[in-house]
Order: sequence, then C-alpha cells, then structure tokens
Amino acid sequence: MLAIFRVCNFKEKLTPGRQNDDRLLRCETRALRLWTNVFRPAVADLPGLRSYVLSVTLLAWIVAMAADIAEQAFFFVSWANCFEQYAITTVVVLAIAVPTARSMGRAHLELHRAKAEAELLGRTDSLTGLANRRAFYEQAARLEGGALALVIADIDRFKRINDCFGHAAGDEVIKTIGRLMREELSALGTVARVGGEEFAFLSGDLGAADLRGRLLRFRERVAEEAVIFGGRRIQATVSAGMAARTGGDFDGLYAAADKALY
Repeated sequence: MLAIFRVCNFKEKLTPGRQNDDRLLRCETRALRLWTNVFRPAVADLPGLRSYVLSVTLLAWIVAMAADIAEQAFFFVSWANCFEQYAITTVVVLAIAVPTARSMGRAHLELHRAKAEAELLGRTDSLTGLANRRAFYEQAARLEGGALALVIADIDRFKRINDCFGHAAGDEVIKTIGRLMREELSALGTVARVGGEEFAFLSGDLGAADLRGRLLRFRERVAEEAVIFGGRRIQATVSAGMAARTGGDFDGLYAAADKALY
C-alpha cells in the first residue's frame, strides 16, 4: 500500500495540471508573504506584531534546521543524535528569536504609530480637531468629477469679538462653533476649518432638503449657545453660503458658495 501511494504521489507530481499549478502558486505566495513579513514588515497593530514575531521565528528556525540537516548529511551518527540535535536547535531558536523579534516588532509598531499620529496632526486643525485646509482639499480632490454640495460658514463680526474680549476668547468661540458644526453636519460629509474664522462642509450627497435643515439647525444652535469666558457671556452668529453641482471644477463651486455667503 505504501509503495502504491508513493507511485501515485510521484505520478501526480509529474503530471502537469491545474491542481499542481495551484499548489505551486500557494507555496510561492506563502514564501513571499513570509519574506515580506520579515524584511518589509508592516506592523500596524497587535495582530501585525504577532504575525511579525511568528514570521521571524519561523524563518530563523528554517535557516537553523537547514544548517543542522546539512551538517547531519556529512557527519551522520544516528537518528537519535539527529533528533536530539533538532530538538536543541528548536529550543535555542525559540529562546533567542521570539524575544528578539518581539522587541524589533514593537519598534516597528511604535514607528508606525508615530507616523500615523504625525499624518493625523498634519491633516487636523489643532484648535477645533476638525479637518484642516489640506485635508479638506484632499477630500475635494477625491470627490472631483462627481456630485458635490459645499457649504462655507463664517463667524459674523469675529474681529469685534477679538477686539472686545481678547484672542483667547475668540479661540473659545471658534472651538464652540467647530463643535456645533461637527455635531450637526459631520454625519453627512467632511467638516473643516479652512481659515481663521472660516469653516467649510463638503459632501458627495446632494440631499439638499436635509442639508438645508441641518444647516439651519446649526445656525440656530450657534445663536442660542453663548460662550462663557472669563465670567463674560459672548454671543456669536454665523453666516453660511451653499452651492451644489453635478459637474464642473471645484474652484467654480467654491466661488459660488463664497458668493452665496455674501
């Protein structure tokens, strides 16, 4: 029976076919994934860290076992000696490779997190936590060519607020209005602070009735919610302009919304 199995297995290897091609492709894919995990790691989370540690340890074990097998091929003593050597090699590899790979993987993970944080900070307005001008225009570029609805909102008489209450108070007004705009409009699209007292909203959904309702609600909430700073009550209002298009360039849409603002 064993001889028959070996003959069949040998014939299967010699017989070209889709099944053999698929097996070879799977082997190549696994080898490539192992190589990539070790030498081009993308450790972005804890599962990625575990995959990296496993890949490094597995590759180290394969290399060590290959060296042992080559050595036994030239200096074979007995099978018992072979298995003992393989067991010792496995223990040593695990003892060295696992903690080393974990330490290296954590360094990759921290580097990834630092890059992600830097990228987030580069696309976020530090005062309001909203998307900044760069992120806003990147989103506009992604939606270019499709239907777009754009809202530009400006704090009324903001210079007067700064002059009467100070710039710190003005910052509190900006933060409050940014929060209210996020609460009312972020579910529909991208809310951003694009200038000093200027905010913008962008959406690929042209549900104008719902958008107008949310926009009116946002303006009402701004008018109703006073900012208390230094024991003083600051009341602010916003003006907003809206434009929509199903084609054309973004600059034209922005100009239309800006014109509607005034």
